[in-house]
Amino acid sequence: MLSDQTFDPSKFKKIKKAEKEHFWFVARRKWIFDRIRQFCVPPADFLEVGCGTGNVSSFLAKVGYVVTGCELYEEAIKIAWQGFKIMKGDANSLPFENQSFDIVGLFDVIEHLDDPVIALKEALRVLKPGGIVSVTVPARKELWSYYDEISLHRRRYTKESLSCILQEAGFSVLKINYMFMALYLPMKYLRGNQKHGSADQFNINPLVNVLLKRLFEMERHISGFLPLPIGTSLIGVARKDIRD
Repeated sequence: MLSDQTFDPSKFKKIKKAEKEHFWFVARRKWIFDRIRQFCVPPADFLEVGCGTGNVSSFLAKVGYVVTGCELYEEAIKIAWQGFKIMKGDANSLPFENQSFDIVGLFDVIEHLDDPVIALKEALRVLKPGGIVSVTVPARKELWSYYDEISLHRRRYTKESLSCILQEAGFSVLKINYMFMALYLPMKYLRGNQKHGSADQFNINPLVNVLLKRLFEMERHISGFLPLPIGTSLIGVARKDIRD
C-alpha cells in the first residue's frame, strides 16, 4: 500500500466489496478497537497509515475517534469509505508534524515493506509522548503460501519478531496477541498442500461467512481475558516513552 511494488492497486475495488461483510474484515476491525481502547479511548486523535479504502478508519470514526487516514495509492483514496479525513502519503515519510496523534495504526501494512522499522520510526515521530502504536500482521512462518506471494508480502511474523522490530523502532511493547485461532489448522493444511490457488481470497459461501462471523465474535471476546495460544494473525500495541 505504501511504496512501489508493495501492493497491487488493482485489488482495491475487490477488497472494498469484501470489507463490509466478510468475516475476516468484520472481526479484525472489532479486534483492533478492543485492543486500542484498553490504552486510549475516544475521542483521541487516530492516524491510520496505509489505510487502503479506509475500512478500519471509517469504523473507528463511527465509535468516536478523530480519524485521519494516510494512503499512497490514488486508486484507494478515490473509493474510500466515508466518515474520516484521508490524504495521500508514504509510510516512510509521513506528511505530518511531530507529536500530532494519540494513536497510530498500521494494519496489515508492515509485512509489505522491505524495512518496517523505518515506517515504525515515522509512527513514533508523529505520536505524542505516551501515545500508542497498534499493528496487525500475518502470523507464523509455516503458513507462508502462494497467497502471501500474490499479496506481495515480504514476511510473516512471530510474537518475538514483531516485538523485536517494535523495540528497535523505539517503542515499549504493551501487548502482542494472536487472532483467528480457528483458522490456523485449516490454513496450515490447505496452504501446505497447494502451490497455487484462486486469486480471489474473499469469495466465500454466505452461510459459511455468517457462521465464521459468529465463531470469531466468540473468539474475540474470549481473547479479551484469555490470550489465544496460536492464530493466523497477530495484533500488537506498543507505547512511545512519555519522555520522548
